[in-house]
Amino acid sequence: MAEKKQGLSLDELEKLVPDGVIKMRGGKRYPLTKALVSVMGRYGVESIDTEMIEHDPSRPFACHRAIVTGSRGMYTAHGDCGPKSTSSMILPHYIRMSETRAIGRALRWYLGLGETVFDELGEPDQTSPKPTSPAGGISPPMIEKLYRLGLSVDEVQGILKSKGRPTLKSLTAEQFDDLLKWLDSEPGRKVIHDFHIAKAEGRRR
Repeated sequence: MAEKKQGLSLDELEKLVPDGVIKMRGGKRYPLTKALVSVMGRYGVESIDTEMIEHDPSRPFACHRAIVTGSRGMYTAHGDCGPKSTSSMILPHYIRMSETRAIGRALRWYLGLGETVFDELGEPDQTSPKPTSPAGGISPPMIEKLYRLGLSVDEVQGILKSKGRPTLKSLTAEQFDDLLKWLDSEPGRKVIHDFHIAKAEGRRR
């Protein structure tokens, strides 16, 4: 079993890679995936393997799995990209962004970095009109919090349904916060991983 080691902080990351590694949104700091890639060798990363497990060019939408392996163990994460999670400027490059998000999430778990990677957030499309009311009863703050974890509403709704759990819109504020903590925990990450595997296998049948 890999030895448990202290996680990397944003301040430490900024000292290691001082040029443009942090972006601000809503008054909060987020690291860029390229910064994690720059320091991964210092923390024993030996390989990064990626696989596109879902692709629908008609939407367009892509989902990737990334596996980071090194002295700290093996960490698996997923990233996706589509019209609901990125801007019109990035959308033509949705396959590449999907893979980048998967790599960024897997690296931050490997490095023990608590903050969400900026690339996972998606970029709001300033040219798109904002909806007058949240779709499906899901409030914009809830959607933003899920995006900070690199998750989409559809993804979380699917996970809840597969577990026979209440829908997002039926959760109280306290229950939603508990859900976020669970999704960002080791058991939650495993469920996310298993959900994507089952979904990909179902499409292949």
